[in-house]
Amino acid sequence: MVGRTRNVARLLAALFGVLLAYLACVQVIWGPQLAASPQNPRLALEAERIHWGRILDRRLTVLADSAGTGPSQVRRYPQGPDFANVLGYRSRRYGLTGIERRYDLALLGLPLTDPWEALQEVLGRAPQGNDVVLTLDAAVQAAAVRALGGARGAIVVLDPRTGGVLAMASRPGFDPRAIDAQWATLSHDPASPLFNRATQGQYPPGSSFKTVVLTAGLGSGRVRLTDAVTCPESIDVAGALIHNFEHEQFGQISVLQAFVASCNTAFVQIGQRTGAASVLAAARAYGLGQAVPYDLPTAGGYLPPLPDLGVRGLAQMSFGQGSLLVTPLQMALVAATVGNGGVMMRPFVVSQVRAPDGRIREAFAQRGSRRVIPATLALQLRQAMIQVVQRGTGTAAQLPGVTVAGKTGTAENPHGRTHAWFIAFAPAERPTVALAVIVENGGVGGDVAAPIARQVLAVALPAQTAAGARP
Repeated sequence: MVGRTRNVARLLAALFGVLLAYLACVQVIWGPQLAASPQNPRLALEAERIHWGRILDRRLTVLADSAGTGPSQVRRYPQGPDFANVLGYRSRRYGLTGIERRYDLALLGLPLTDPWEALQEVLGRAPQGNDVVLTLDAAVQAAAVRALGGARGAIVVLDPRTGGVLAMASRPGFDPRAIDAQWATLSHDPASPLFNRATQGQYPPGSSFKTVVLTAGLGSGRVRLTDAVTCPESIDVAGALIHNFEHEQFGQISVLQAFVASCNTAFVQIGQRTGAASVLAAARAYGLGQAVPYDLPTAGGYLPPLPDLGVRGLAQMSFGQGSLLVTPLQMALVAATVGNGGVMMRPFVVSQVRAPDGRIREAFAQRGSRRVIPATLALQLRQAMIQVVQRGTGTAAQLPGVTVAGKTGTAENPHGRTHAWFIAFAPAERPTVALAVIVENGGVGGDVAAPIARQVLAVALPAQTAAGARP
């Protein structure tokens, strides 16, 4: 009898231990996730009694604020559609997206940790959310939106020294002020205006990827900028005929000249000399083929596995085609890394969380960095990209008094006209701005994307100078 009682006691103790472990997991591990979930009804109830915090650009221009109180509170977006793909929307019917979702707790001022604020709330003061300050610059964002115009595509503008996102435009877009009224139209639009092309659009990079191939070739020691290659109109690779754009041919030229002129057939030879393993290793070092760590969701693109490439696959990848896919954010980081001496800064778009009285609760000057390539290799690539803009396919990106470094891309796709790419950084000697431009079905990168980049750089460079001059 005594032994049976002991066994029952042990069983009950074990069950009690399991219950305690489960409760601990709920509180410590799952609790914060459940509390922050937009589907949590308690969070929705809390949001109704709190005056939502504002979202501001780096100059403290208001990008989102609120009017009214309680159930009648309305979210306002003074800049209209310009920032919609980053800010997202806040809707009682359709939920939250973008910064509104990612920083919802901060905008609601939760959890309430300041004893004075807790006391004020007990005494009857209406709860007030925190302000979220972004790295975005309203002037640069407006310039990117204007430059894209009515075209489908995306622009990402970075500060290569910190990783701060200065602008992130995706077109077509939507008006977050009208999300409830226009939901049926927006959600069924074949142009996908709710989709953030800047972070999640996946495209073949075309010749902009030659920057990565040249990185691999120079880094492996198998290729030098002065090496001779031929640039015939076409080249046969295992029975597949690969052509240059518009059937151009330049005869025997150097590797540097092949990059400046963006010769596909020459880069097939450069890829063959370098080897598929080295090209893939360079691409992975730049972060291609994996989601970029960032404040908002990102797509990873696609790098074909080495066993799947074969001779033809390597030839196609050598000029940015085949099954290869990248995002505009990833290609902006490629340009920024070269411009920053081979060091990639982790991109971020939230710089501060501020209390309603202006006190800084949390601040970020950067989110981390890693060396991708040696500084000496980055310098070689920089000089090659300068030549692209000074005398090659990217001359339409030239700016008076500024040295621009860039690379064009004209990416074939199976669904219509070619995509137009351009990646760049400036001033090339000490870059403060890096960017990537893609125009879907836009045509030739040098004719379409490079002039767009010039328009954005013309606004972003003075904005960076002004920002650096402020205390």
